[in-house]
Amino acid sequence: MKTFLLVCIVAVAVARQAGPPVIKEHPSSLAARRNDPATLNCAASGASRIRWYRDGEEVTTAAEDPRSHRVLLPSGSLFFLRVATSKRDSDAGTYWCVASNSHGATRSHNATLTVATLAYDFQSQADPVVRARVGDSLALPCRPPKGSPPPEVTWLRDSHEVSNSSRISVTQAGDLVISQAVEEDSASYVCRARNAAGARESTPTKLTIMTPPWFEERPANVTVASGVVVELACRARGSPTPTVTWRRLDGKMPLGRAVIEDQRLVLDHVAAADSGVYVCEVESEAGIAAARATLTVIDAPEFAQRPQDIQVVAGQSARLSCKVEGDPKPLLLWRLPTQDRTALLAAGQSSGHASVADEGQTLLLDDVTTLETGTYSCWGVSNGGGVSAHSEVVVVKAYPPPVVGIGPQDLKVSPGVNVVFPCEAVSEATQVSISWWHQPADSHPVRHLSKGSKSGRISILVNGALVIRDVRVSDAGTYRCHISANTGSIKRSAVLQVVEAAEEYRPFLLPAPPSKPRLMAVNQTAVHLSWLPNSQMGGGSDQTYTVEFWRQGWEEWRVADALISQESCVVGGLTPGHTYTFLVRAVDPRGASFPSPWSDPVTTRSPRNPSLTEDEVRHVRRRLSRPAVTLTDATVTGPDSVLLSWEFLVLADGAVEGVLVYAVSDSGAVQVATVLGSSTSSHLMQGLQANTPYTFFIVPFWRSIEGTPSNSYSLQTPQDVPSVAPTDVRVTPLEEGSVLITWSTLEPEKARGEIVGYQVVISHNTTYTTETVVNPWLDATGLVPGQLYTIRVSAVTKEGPGPFTAPLLVDIGPSQVDSHPRQESDIAGTHFQEPERPQWLIVLHIITPIVLLMSLATLLYVRKLNDKPVTSTAPKSSLLYQVPECLFSAQHPESASTCSENMILAPNKSQFSSASSSPLLRYHERVNEYAEPRFQKPNENTEPYATTTLLMPASPYPNHPKYWSRNTEKSSTSTYQWSVSLPSSHARSFTPQNIDYHCSSVRYDL
Repeated sequence: MKTFLLVCIVAVAVARQAGPPVIKEHPSSLAARRNDPATLNCAASGASRIRWYRDGEEVTTAAEDPRSHRVLLPSGSLFFLRVATSKRDSDAGTYWCVASNSHGATRSHNATLTVATLAYDFQSQADPVVRARVGDSLALPCRPPKGSPPPEVTWLRDSHEVSNSSRISVTQAGDLVISQAVEEDSASYVCRARNAAGARESTPTKLTIMTPPWFEERPANVTVASGVVVELACRARGSPTPTVTWRRLDGKMPLGRAVIEDQRLVLDHVAAADSGVYVCEVESEAGIAAARATLTVIDAPEFAQRPQDIQVVAGQSARLSCKVEGDPKPLLLWRLPTQDRTALLAAGQSSGHASVADEGQTLLLDDVTTLETGTYSCWGVSNGGGVSAHSEVVVVKAYPPPVVGIGPQDLKVSPGVNVVFPCEAVSEATQVSISWWHQPADSHPVRHLSKGSKSGRISILVNGALVIRDVRVSDAGTYRCHISANTGSIKRSAVLQVVEAAEEYRPFLLPAPPSKPRLMAVNQTAVHLSWLPNSQMGGGSDQTYTVEFWRQGWEEWRVADALISQESCVVGGLTPGHTYTFLVRAVDPRGASFPSPWSDPVTTRSPRNPSLTEDEVRHVRRRLSRPAVTLTDATVTGPDSVLLSWEFLVLADGAVEGVLVYAVSDSGAVQVATVLGSSTSSHLMQGLQANTPYTFFIVPFWRSIEGTPSNSYSLQTPQDVPSVAPTDVRVTPLEEGSVLITWSTLEPEKARGEIVGYQVVISHNTTYTTETVVNPWLDATGLVPGQLYTIRVSAVTKEGPGPFTAPLLVDIGPSQVDSHPRQESDIAGTHFQEPERPQWLIVLHIITPIVLLMSLATLLYVRKLNDKPVTSTAPKSSLLYQVPECLFSAQHPESASTCSENMILAPNKSQFSSASSSPLLRYHERVNEYAEPRFQKPNENTEPYATTTLLMPASPYPNHPKYWSRNTEKSSTSTYQWSVSLPSSHARSFTPQNIDYHCSSVRYDL
């Protein structure tokens, strides 16, 4: 059996070997680059020969042609040493292999050999630079180079392959599509084409996603003073970086003073003409944007006229002029020379002898006294800055007398010549008159010379000089020049000699006068003066100076010092507390010059005067003449308070001891606060009037010297509730059940805001009605005749109602007026008067004590009989009558004790006042209306009393007036009950002197 099986297997194997070959590995299609080796696999079993065919033709291999680059491998595969693609010999085609033996041949599957090619140039590609805006959609085109097989296209972003996403994708054609571009998409993009022949990359494309310009900082409106440097900020960002351009809408850009620094516009030394609208434009390829700002340049106040130092005689008037210009118009203020910091005067105001006129430009001093002597300051403030100028006003009891400028000199002349005697007077205070007198000899009388004397040979010139023509021997003698003025007189004489063969008379030139002497320092007994020589005609080396001075009370000028070789001197030996005036003359061998202008009056300091020296005052004023502080902000914190903030300038270091914070209202009311030190930079100004415009500014000071004001801030304080209640409340009956209630309006400063209406509260018992009206009157209707009403009125602003008036009691009696209603014109013409006090009430006040005494005697008698306390029940009364509150003691009738009263309405926690606006209390808050007996408690140690209530009788005058209105500061409705408290231990034996009378009132208030 085994042998049989073995035979069968052998037979099958032989049978198989005897059949055609079997292809075990078929060739696969292949793509190869030109000149690269390639292999087409083919394997078969039982094959004695394997041949290859290309496109139906047998392939010639190296075994058949040694020059062939095709080699048939032992395994049957076809190996290409290099793939050829020439026109004469190309390896591209469809290949298959045929395996054969003696039994037959077997063909493999077809396989295609493709020679891979790839051109170098892209058919189309994106531009090297591509820009797009944020949010745009864009496509970067890419057509790869021609190749076989067709190349595969991919995109690289900054050398990294781009993957598809919801926004980014690659089309079949090879384009890169980006939707809703963002700034992060900016990069370098490359299109890559790849196949078996290799890879090609396009030219890189720089993609920039542009962001439209946007402002990181916009320019803001600026208000500055002229002369400063202004920076208008403008910082913009975007991609690409935008360019910034500044332009002006309503004028020309100030060229030469305008420059752009880091996108900011810097304007140097701005002026009012630079005010306008400036536009910052930022532009890029992504778009354009613009922002504008308004520049307001405020002219710092400037002086058009400064006040001058003046000297005025006591009892006369003086006038100081000060003109300040600026835009906006500055506030002009005059600071008076007092220690009172609030001594400021605005236009139209006055204080003492001082008043301000001409819109603040003129300060008038009437009927001045020596107390008005001092430094007057003119202040000009605006939100652009502040300026100050000073004027020294010296009030003297008299002006200095005139002084001889050039006086006559002795002359010796020959007969027949012309002679001139000069006599020129100097008086800076008043007009002078000059007259000439001639005395031929001591024994001869003096005669007055006038124009035209001696046949017209003698004349007097305008400057006072005496001219004698054709001199004769009879003209010899003494000539006197009389100078007269209201302030004094002075004389100068000269002798004229007429002789034969005298020397020829020649006029000579005197030295030029020096400048006005300037005060350098002053103390109690000395003054330091300095002056300058004449600039047009300087003196020689032999020139000296003479100083003359005058003090109040002297009749003439005196020489203080002479032969002074320098242009300064110290005049000593002066009297403390006196005022002096100085002048200087230049002197050389030819004579003395015309006097210099008079110095300003100088007052030596009193022995106890602790003020600064003149040099210290001048130095401090020079430091404080420049701006030292700037007011930066003013914030309203309440109806009566404003928070001010300021900054000290660098120049103020060590130059100020503090600042004065001023608040000036439109009415001229001045409030000032002193803030010491330079470290504090804010102050809360309190106590201001509500609803009032104010101007705030800061003034630095050092000791008693005040500097230049700062810029100002102007604002109006907010409204508040009225501070007082309306006054003069009157009630006039109209017809039955109606009355006309009128009152006076409030003054603006007390209203503290715009009065929008009035609240009128009308109450009766526990009910009340509130009426709101616009006009200061109310026609109240629906009142019940015969009832008592209480009326209160309050003014109302936008902030709420103010205090109410004191309650006004009104008795609505039966109507006695005409039945027809009164016309509006009748009401308008009615003169409201407060009704007089009823006569019956006066009589009642007199009768009541008598009735009470009689009742008291009766009660005591009954109690003595019954030997027990007498109690009574207060009867009900429908009407309440107002009587004076009283409480007296029989033991001390001259002094009144406290009046006890039981309130109909429970009182509030705070005492009732006329300004109270609390609402009416409710019914459950009422207390007992009548006096109650007082019972002794078991554990009470006090002496028991018996209390008897005495009732006020009904009015004996039933026909009382129909109404009664009383307008007082404290009006109320009260019911008075009299009670007598008696000691129990003395109930049987007492005298009227032991009785204490108590007036218990019942009152209800609103």
